[in-house]
Amino acid sequence: MKQVILAGVFSRLSEAEPVLAETEALCRAAEMEVVCTVLQQLNRPDAAAVFGRGKLQELTAAVKETEAEMVVFAHPVSLSAAEHVAEACGVEVIDRTALILQIFSRRARSRQAKLQVEAARLAYALPGVIRQSDEAETHARGGSFSNRGAGEMRSSLIRRRYQNRIRQLKDELKKIESRQSSLENRRTRTRLKRVALAGYTNAGKSSLMNAFLTLGSHGREVTAEDRLFETLDTSVRRIRTGSGEFLLYDTVGFVSNLPHELIEAFHTTLASVREADLVLHVIDGSDPQWQYRAEVTEETLKAIGAGEVPVLRVFTKADAGIDPDITGLSVSAFTGAGMAELTEEILRRLYPDETTVTCLVPYDKMALVETYRKIARIRLLENTEAGQRLQLQGSRVLLKPFEQYMEREEHENSMGKG
Repeated sequence: MKQVILAGVFSRLSEAEPVLAETEALCRAAEMEVVCTVLQQLNRPDAAAVFGRGKLQELTAAVKETEAEMVVFAHPVSLSAAEHVAEACGVEVIDRTALILQIFSRRARSRQAKLQVEAARLAYALPGVIRQSDEAETHARGGSFSNRGAGEMRSSLIRRRYQNRIRQLKDELKKIESRQSSLENRRTRTRLKRVALAGYTNAGKSSLMNAFLTLGSHGREVTAEDRLFETLDTSVRRIRTGSGEFLLYDTVGFVSNLPHELIEAFHTTLASVREADLVLHVIDGSDPQWQYRAEVTEETLKAIGAGEVPVLRVFTKADAGIDPDITGLSVSAFTGAGMAELTEEILRRLYPDETTVTCLVPYDKMALVETYRKIARIRLLENTEAGQRLQLQGSRVLLKPFEQYMEREEHENSMGKG
Protein backbone atom coordinates (compact mmCIF):
# COMPACT_ATOMS: atom_id res chain seq x y z
CA MET A 1 0.00 0.00 0.00
CA LYS A 2 1.13 3.51 -0.78
CA GLN A 3 1.77 5.48 2.42
CA VAL A 4 0.17 8.93 2.46
CA ILE A 5 -0.32 11.94 4.72
CA LEU A 6 -3.86 13.21 5.13
CA ALA A 7 -4.01 17.00 5.18
CA GLY A 8 -6.64 19.69 5.38
CA VAL A 9 -7.72 23.18 6.37
CA PHE A 10 -10.92 23.62 8.39
CA SER A 11 -12.57 26.65 9.96
CA ARG A 12 -13.32 24.46 13.01
CA LEU A 13 -11.19 21.43 13.68
CA SER A 14 -13.93 19.99 15.88
CA GLU A 15 -16.13 19.61 12.77
CA ALA A 16 -13.42 17.95 10.67
CA GLU A 17 -13.83 14.39 12.00
CA PRO A 18 -16.55 13.14 9.59
CA VAL A 19 -14.71 14.53 6.56
CA LEU A 20 -11.38 13.08 7.68
CA ALA A 21 -12.94 9.68 8.41
CA GLU A 22 -14.56 9.69 4.98
CA THR A 23 -11.33 10.69 3.22
CA GLU A 24 -9.35 8.05 5.09
CA ALA A 25 -11.89 5.44 3.95
CA LEU A 26 -11.46 6.73 0.38
CA CYS A 27 -7.69 6.33 0.77
CA ARG A 28 -8.14 2.70 1.84
CA ALA A 29 -10.37 2.14 -1.19
CA ALA A 30 -7.53 3.47 -3.35
CA GLU A 31 -5.10 1.09 -1.58
CA MET A 32 -3.40 3.86 0.38
CA GLU A 33 -2.49 3.86 4.06
CA VAL A 34 -2.74 7.09 6.05
CA VAL A 35 0.36 7.30 8.26
CA CYS A 36 -0.05 10.84 9.54
CA THR A 37 -2.57 13.69 9.62
CA VAL A 38 -1.65 17.38 9.37
CA LEU A 39 -4.43 19.93 9.89
CA GLN A 40 -4.70 23.69 10.23
CA GLN A 41 -7.56 25.83 11.49
CA LEU A 42 -8.19 28.73 9.12
CA ASN A 43 -11.31 30.41 7.80
CA ARG A 44 -10.22 29.40 4.30
CA PRO A 45 -7.21 27.67 2.71
CA ASP A 46 -4.31 29.87 1.63
CA ALA A 47 -4.81 30.53 -2.08
CA ALA A 48 -1.16 29.97 -2.96
CA ALA A 49 -0.11 27.07 -0.73
CA VAL A 50 -3.25 25.82 1.13
CA PHE A 51 -1.37 25.98 4.45
CA GLY A 52 0.30 28.91 6.11
CA ARG A 53 4.11 29.01 6.00
CA GLY A 54 4.66 27.38 9.40
CA LYS A 55 2.17 24.57 8.79
CA LEU A 56 3.67 23.90 5.36
CA GLN A 57 7.06 23.44 7.02
CA GLU A 58 5.42 21.04 9.49
CA LEU A 59 3.93 19.06 6.58
CA THR A 60 7.32 18.91 4.85
CA ALA A 61 8.95 17.59 8.04
CA ALA A 62 6.18 14.98 8.43
CA VAL A 63 6.77 13.75 4.88
CA LYS A 64 10.46 13.23 5.61
CA GLU A 65 9.86 11.61 8.99
CA THR A 66 7.21 9.14 7.80
CA GLU A 67 8.72 8.65 4.33
CA ALA A 68 5.25 9.21 2.91
CA GLU A 69 4.89 8.97 -0.85
CA MET A 70 1.96 11.34 -1.26
CA VAL A 71 -0.08 14.07 0.42
CA VAL A 72 -3.88 13.82 0.12
CA PHE A 73 -5.98 16.87 0.94
CA ALA A 74 -9.42 16.11 2.37
CA HIS A 75 -10.99 18.90 0.32
CA PRO A 76 -10.53 20.40 -3.17
CA VAL A 77 -7.40 22.48 -3.76
CA SER A 78 -6.31 24.40 -6.84
CA LEU A 79 -3.74 22.90 -9.17
CA SER A 80 -1.33 25.77 -8.58
CA ALA A 81 -1.57 25.35 -4.80
CA ALA A 82 -1.08 21.57 -5.08
CA GLU A 83 2.01 22.16 -7.21
CA HIS A 84 3.38 24.61 -4.61
CA VAL A 85 2.90 22.07 -1.80
CA ALA A 86 4.42 19.30 -3.95
CA GLU A 87 7.48 21.42 -4.64
CA ALA A 88 7.91 22.15 -0.93
CA CYS A 89 7.39 18.52 0.22
CA GLY A 90 9.01 16.69 -2.67
CA VAL A 91 6.12 14.24 -3.14
CA GLU A 92 2.96 14.06 -5.23
CA VAL A 93 -0.02 16.04 -3.93
CA ILE A 94 -3.65 15.33 -4.83
CA ASP A 95 -6.99 16.52 -3.51
CA ARG A 96 -10.17 14.68 -2.60
CA THR A 97 -11.65 15.01 -6.09
CA ALA A 98 -8.59 13.45 -7.73
CA LEU A 99 -8.68 10.66 -5.13
CA ILE A 100 -12.33 9.82 -5.93
CA LEU A 101 -11.58 9.87 -9.66
CA GLN A 102 -8.75 7.38 -9.08
CA ILE A 103 -11.13 5.04 -7.26
CA PHE A 104 -13.75 5.34 -9.99
CA SER A 105 -11.11 4.49 -12.59
CA ARG A 106 -10.28 1.29 -10.71
CA ARG A 107 -13.92 0.30 -10.27
CA ALA A 108 -15.17 1.00 -13.81
CA ARG A 109 -16.03 -2.26 -15.56
CA SER A 110 -18.62 -1.57 -18.26
CA ARG A 111 -17.98 0.46 -21.39
CA GLN A 112 -20.35 3.15 -20.14
CA ALA A 113 -18.66 3.46 -16.75
CA LYS A 114 -15.21 3.70 -18.34
CA LEU A 115 -16.37 6.44 -20.71
CA GLN A 116 -18.02 8.35 -17.87
CA VAL A 117 -14.91 8.18 -15.71
CA GLU A 118 -12.63 9.29 -18.55
CA ALA A 119 -14.92 12.24 -19.29
CA ALA A 120 -14.88 13.22 -15.62
CA ARG A 121 -11.10 12.96 -15.37
CA LEU A 122 -10.56 15.09 -18.47
CA ALA A 123 -13.06 17.70 -17.27
CA TYR A 124 -11.22 17.82 -13.93
CA ALA A 125 -7.80 18.13 -15.60
CA LEU A 126 -8.79 20.65 -18.29
CA PRO A 127 -8.58 23.86 -16.19
CA GLY A 128 -5.06 22.90 -15.13
CA VAL A 129 -4.06 22.12 -18.71
CA ILE A 130 -5.40 25.48 -19.84
CA ARG A 131 -3.50 27.28 -17.06
CA GLN A 132 -0.25 25.47 -17.88
CA SER A 133 -0.79 26.21 -21.57
CA ASP A 134 -1.32 29.90 -20.88
CA GLU A 135 1.83 30.01 -18.75
CA ALA A 136 3.78 28.25 -21.51
CA GLU A 137 2.51 30.79 -24.04
CA THR A 138 3.53 33.71 -21.85
CA HIS A 139 6.96 32.16 -21.33
CA ALA A 140 7.36 31.56 -25.07
CA ARG A 141 6.66 35.27 -25.65
CA GLY A 142 9.30 36.27 -23.14
CA GLY A 143 6.68 37.31 -20.62
CA SER A 144 4.86 39.48 -23.12
CA PHE A 145 1.40 39.02 -24.58
CA SER A 146 2.77 40.08 -27.95
CA ASN A 147 4.90 37.91 -30.23
CA ARG A 148 2.42 35.04 -30.48
CA GLY A 149 4.28 32.00 -31.71
CA ALA A 150 5.02 28.30 -31.38
CA GLY A 151 4.25 28.21 -27.65
CA GLU A 152 0.73 29.44 -28.22
CA MET A 153 0.19 27.02 -31.07
CA ARG A 154 1.33 24.07 -28.97
CA SER A 155 -0.79 25.03 -25.97
CA SER A 156 -3.85 25.63 -28.12
CA LEU A 157 -3.43 22.20 -29.69
CA ILE A 158 -3.25 20.56 -26.27
CA ARG A 159 -6.37 22.40 -25.12
CA ARG A 160 -8.25 21.53 -28.29
CA ARG A 161 -7.23 17.86 -28.01
CA TYR A 162 -8.74 17.63 -24.52
CA GLN A 163 -11.93 19.39 -25.58
CA ASN A 164 -12.32 17.21 -28.67
CA ARG A 165 -11.86 14.03 -26.64
CA ILE A 166 -14.49 15.16 -24.12
CA ARG A 167 -16.91 15.79 -27.01
CA GLN A 168 -16.18 12.32 -28.44
CA LEU A 169 -16.85 10.72 -25.08
CA LYS A 170 -20.13 12.60 -24.69
CA ASP A 171 -21.20 11.51 -28.19
CA GLU A 172 -20.45 7.87 -27.36
CA LEU A 173 -22.33 8.18 -24.09
CA LYS A 174 -25.33 9.64 -25.93
CA LYS A 175 -25.44 6.54 -28.14
CA ILE A 176 -25.39 4.31 -25.08
CA GLU A 177 -28.08 6.50 -23.51
CA SER A 178 -30.22 6.10 -26.63
CA ARG A 179 -29.99 2.30 -26.44
CA GLN A 180 -30.80 2.38 -22.73
CA SER A 181 -33.74 4.70 -23.40
CA SER A 182 -35.23 2.10 -25.75
CA LEU A 183 -34.87 -0.54 -23.05
CA GLU A 184 -36.45 1.78 -20.47
CA ASN A 185 -39.37 2.40 -22.82
CA ARG A 186 -40.00 -1.35 -22.94
CA ARG A 187 -39.90 -1.45 -19.14
CA THR A 188 -42.32 1.48 -18.99
CA ARG A 189 -44.84 -0.45 -21.07
CA THR A 190 -45.05 -3.03 -18.29
CA ARG A 191 -46.53 -0.25 -16.11
CA LEU A 192 -44.43 -1.45 -13.22
CA LYS A 193 -43.34 1.23 -10.76
CA ARG A 194 -39.65 1.98 -10.26
CA VAL A 195 -37.75 1.90 -6.99
CA ALA A 196 -34.19 3.23 -6.80
CA LEU A 197 -31.71 2.31 -4.10
CA ALA A 198 -29.74 5.34 -2.95
CA GLY A 199 -27.40 5.88 -0.07
CA TYR A 200 -23.93 6.53 1.17
CA THR A 201 -21.39 4.30 -0.54
CA ASN A 202 -20.99 0.95 1.23
CA ALA A 203 -24.29 1.33 3.11
CA GLY A 204 -25.45 -2.09 1.87
CA LYS A 205 -27.49 -1.25 -1.25
CA SER A 206 -26.27 -4.16 -3.36
CA SER A 207 -26.72 -6.61 -0.49
CA LEU A 208 -30.27 -5.32 -0.06
CA MET A 209 -31.00 -5.86 -3.76
CA ASN A 210 -29.76 -9.44 -3.47
CA ALA A 211 -32.01 -9.92 -0.43
CA PHE A 212 -35.00 -8.82 -2.51
CA LEU A 213 -34.08 -11.44 -5.11
CA THR A 214 -34.41 -14.18 -2.50
CA LEU A 215 -38.10 -13.33 -1.99
CA GLY A 216 -39.02 -15.38 -5.05
CA SER A 217 -37.80 -13.15 -7.85
CA HIS A 218 -35.51 -14.33 -10.60
CA GLY A 219 -32.34 -12.53 -11.59
CA ARG A 220 -28.58 -12.67 -11.25
CA GLU A 221 -27.23 -11.35 -7.97
CA VAL A 222 -25.24 -8.12 -8.07
CA THR A 223 -21.72 -7.75 -6.72
CA ALA A 224 -21.74 -6.82 -3.04
CA GLU A 225 -18.28 -6.19 -1.62
CA ASP A 226 -17.30 -4.31 1.54
CA ARG A 227 -15.59 -1.54 -0.45
CA LEU A 228 -16.42 2.07 -1.27
CA PHE A 229 -17.84 2.61 -4.77
CA GLU A 230 -18.05 -1.10 -5.54
CA THR A 231 -21.00 -0.39 -7.85
CA LEU A 232 -20.65 2.16 -10.68
CA ASP A 233 -23.10 0.66 -13.17
CA THR A 234 -26.86 0.63 -12.80
CA SER A 235 -28.31 -2.83 -12.14
CA VAL A 236 -32.03 -3.44 -12.69
CA ARG A 237 -34.04 -6.38 -11.39
CA ARG A 238 -37.75 -7.18 -11.57
CA ILE A 239 -38.86 -7.96 -8.03
CA ARG A 240 -41.82 -10.33 -7.77
CA THR A 241 -43.59 -11.09 -4.50
CA GLY A 242 -46.93 -12.61 -3.62
CA SER A 243 -48.38 -9.11 -3.18
CA GLY A 244 -47.00 -7.30 -6.20
CA GLU A 245 -44.10 -6.41 -8.49
CA PHE A 246 -41.77 -3.49 -9.09
CA LEU A 247 -38.51 -2.67 -10.84
CA LEU A 248 -35.53 -2.19 -8.51
CA TYR A 249 -32.50 -0.10 -9.55
CA ASP A 250 -29.12 -0.13 -7.84
CA THR A 251 -26.49 2.44 -8.81
CA VAL A 252 -23.42 4.35 -7.61
CA GLY A 253 -23.19 5.28 -3.94
CA PHE A 254 -22.75 8.81 -2.62
CA VAL A 255 -20.15 10.64 -0.55
CA SER A 256 -20.19 14.21 0.71
CA ASN A 257 -19.75 16.84 -2.01
CA LEU A 258 -19.66 14.33 -4.85
CA PRO A 259 -17.44 16.06 -7.46
CA HIS A 260 -19.50 17.96 -10.01
CA GLU A 261 -17.41 16.39 -12.78
CA LEU A 262 -18.74 12.98 -11.73
CA ILE A 263 -22.32 14.19 -11.42
CA GLU A 264 -22.09 15.60 -14.95
CA ALA A 265 -20.39 12.51 -16.42
CA PHE A 266 -22.73 10.06 -14.64
CA HIS A 267 -25.87 11.98 -15.63
CA THR A 268 -27.38 8.97 -17.43
CA THR A 269 -26.51 6.51 -14.67
CA LEU A 270 -28.06 8.75 -12.02
CA ALA A 271 -31.22 9.18 -14.11
CA SER A 272 -32.60 5.98 -12.55
CA VAL A 273 -32.73 7.85 -9.23
CA ARG A 274 -34.24 11.04 -10.66
CA GLU A 275 -36.94 9.13 -12.58
CA ALA A 276 -37.88 6.70 -9.81
CA ASP A 277 -41.35 6.54 -8.28
CA LEU A 278 -39.77 5.87 -4.90
CA VAL A 279 -36.23 6.18 -3.53
CA LEU A 280 -35.15 3.69 -0.89
CA HIS A 281 -32.66 5.65 1.20
CA VAL A 282 -30.42 2.86 2.45
CA ILE A 283 -28.65 3.67 5.74
CA ASP A 284 -26.16 1.49 7.59
CA GLY A 285 -27.84 1.36 10.99
CA SER A 286 -24.70 -0.04 12.63
CA ASP A 287 -22.59 2.96 11.55
CA PRO A 288 -22.02 5.44 14.43
CA GLN A 289 -21.88 8.23 11.84
CA TRP A 290 -25.14 7.24 10.13
CA GLN A 291 -26.77 10.63 10.74
CA TYR A 292 -23.97 12.53 9.00
CA ARG A 293 -24.00 10.11 6.09
CA ALA A 294 -27.78 10.22 5.82
CA GLU A 295 -27.54 14.00 5.50
CA VAL A 296 -24.87 13.57 2.80
CA THR A 297 -27.23 11.34 0.81
CA GLU A 298 -30.17 13.74 1.14
CA GLU A 299 -28.01 16.66 0.01
CA THR A 300 -26.74 14.63 -2.96
CA LEU A 301 -30.27 13.64 -3.98
CA LYS A 302 -31.07 17.35 -4.23
CA ALA A 303 -27.84 18.02 -6.15
CA ILE A 304 -28.64 15.44 -8.83
CA GLY A 305 -32.22 16.65 -9.27
CA ALA A 306 -33.97 13.92 -7.28
CA GLY A 307 -34.99 16.04 -4.31
CA GLU A 308 -38.70 15.82 -5.13
CA VAL A 309 -38.87 12.01 -5.44
CA PRO A 310 -40.65 10.34 -2.47
CA VAL A 311 -38.15 8.76 -0.08
CA LEU A 312 -38.45 5.79 2.27
CA ARG A 313 -35.64 5.38 4.80
CA VAL A 314 -34.53 1.82 5.48
CA PHE A 315 -31.83 0.91 8.00
CA THR A 316 -29.69 -2.07 7.02
CA LYS A 317 -27.32 -4.40 8.85
CA ALA A 318 -29.76 -4.99 11.72
CA ASP A 319 -27.87 -8.19 12.53
CA ALA A 320 -24.78 -6.10 13.32
CA GLY A 321 -26.59 -4.09 15.99
CA ILE A 322 -28.77 -1.10 15.14
CA ASP A 323 -28.23 2.24 16.90
CA PRO A 324 -30.83 2.19 19.74
CA ASP A 325 -31.92 5.74 18.85
CA ILE A 326 -33.07 4.64 15.38
CA THR A 327 -36.80 4.40 14.75
CA GLY A 328 -38.25 3.15 11.49
CA LEU A 329 -37.87 0.22 9.14
CA SER A 330 -34.80 -1.90 9.80
CA VAL A 331 -33.73 -5.02 7.91
CA SER A 332 -30.92 -7.51 7.65
CA ALA A 333 -29.92 -8.56 4.16
CA PHE A 334 -27.93 -11.36 5.80
CA THR A 335 -30.75 -12.97 7.83
CA GLY A 336 -33.74 -11.63 5.87
CA ALA A 337 -35.26 -10.07 8.99
CA GLY A 338 -37.63 -7.22 8.16
CA MET A 339 -37.65 -7.88 4.40
CA ALA A 340 -41.34 -8.89 4.26
CA GLU A 341 -42.40 -5.75 6.14
CA LEU A 342 -40.22 -3.57 3.92
CA THR A 343 -41.67 -5.11 0.76
CA GLU A 344 -45.24 -4.55 1.93
CA GLU A 345 -44.48 -0.91 2.75
CA ILE A 346 -42.91 -0.38 -0.68
CA LEU A 347 -45.95 -1.85 -2.44
CA ARG A 348 -48.33 0.19 -0.27
CA ARG A 349 -46.55 3.38 -1.31
CA LEU A 350 -46.17 2.44 -4.98
CA TYR A 351 -49.68 1.15 -5.54
CA PRO A 352 -52.02 2.91 -3.08
CA ASP A 353 -55.07 2.12 -5.25
CA GLU A 354 -54.15 -1.54 -5.71
CA THR A 355 -56.93 -4.07 -5.39
CA THR A 356 -57.47 -7.83 -5.69
CA VAL A 357 -60.67 -9.10 -7.33
CA THR A 358 -62.16 -12.40 -8.48
CA CYS A 359 -63.82 -12.61 -11.89
CA LEU A 360 -65.60 -15.19 -14.01
CA VAL A 361 -64.46 -14.38 -17.55
CA PRO A 362 -66.23 -16.14 -20.49
CA TYR A 363 -63.98 -18.16 -22.75
CA ASP A 364 -64.79 -15.91 -25.72
CA LYS A 365 -63.30 -12.95 -23.76
CA MET A 366 -59.88 -14.52 -23.17
CA ALA A 367 -58.29 -11.94 -25.51
CA LEU A 368 -59.04 -9.32 -22.85
CA VAL A 369 -57.24 -11.43 -20.25
CA GLU A 370 -54.16 -11.80 -22.48
CA THR A 371 -54.08 -8.06 -23.11
CA TYR A 372 -53.91 -7.35 -19.39
CA ARG A 373 -51.32 -9.95 -18.41
CA LYS A 374 -48.51 -7.39 -18.70
CA ILE A 375 -50.14 -4.80 -16.46
CA ALA A 376 -52.02 -6.95 -13.92
CA ARG A 377 -51.21 -10.09 -11.98
CA ILE A 378 -53.59 -12.83 -13.04
CA ARG A 379 -53.98 -16.23 -11.40
CA LEU A 380 -56.26 -19.02 -12.62
CA LEU A 381 -58.47 -20.33 -9.83
CA GLU A 382 -60.54 -22.84 -11.79
CA ASN A 383 -62.08 -23.67 -15.17
CA THR A 384 -65.89 -23.74 -15.23
CA GLU A 385 -68.48 -24.35 -17.93
CA ALA A 386 -69.17 -20.61 -18.12
CA GLY A 387 -65.50 -19.53 -18.29
CA GLN A 388 -62.34 -19.14 -16.27
CA ARG A 389 -62.53 -18.02 -12.67
CA LEU A 390 -59.56 -15.70 -12.17
CA GLN A 391 -57.96 -13.68 -9.41
CA LEU A 392 -56.66 -10.30 -10.63
CA GLN A 393 -54.40 -7.85 -8.83
CA GLY A 394 -53.85 -4.35 -10.11
CA SER A 395 -54.98 -0.75 -10.09
CA ARG A 396 -58.71 -0.23 -9.65
CA VAL A 397 -58.68 2.06 -12.69
CA LEU A 398 -56.86 -0.46 -14.87
CA LEU A 399 -59.20 -3.28 -13.85
CA LYS A 400 -62.35 -1.37 -14.82
CA PRO A 401 -62.84 -3.45 -18.02
CA PHE A 402 -63.31 -6.55 -15.80
CA GLU A 403 -66.03 -4.90 -13.70
CA GLN A 404 -68.86 -6.71 -15.53
CA TYR A 405 -67.28 -10.11 -14.83
CA MET A 406 -66.58 -9.59 -11.12
CA GLU A 407 -68.34 -11.59 -8.51
CA ARG A 408 -70.98 -9.40 -6.85
CA GLU A 409 -69.23 -9.10 -3.49
CA GLU A 410 -65.89 -8.32 -5.17
CA HIS A 411 -67.55 -5.61 -7.23
CA GLU A 412 -69.06 -3.90 -4.20
CA ASN A 413 -65.96 -4.14 -2.04
CA SER A 414 -63.26 -3.37 -4.60
CA MET A 415 -64.53 -1.24 -7.45
CA GLY A 416 -66.97 0.63 -5.25
CA LYS A 417 -64.03 2.10 -3.27
CA GLY A 418 -62.66 3.84 -6.32
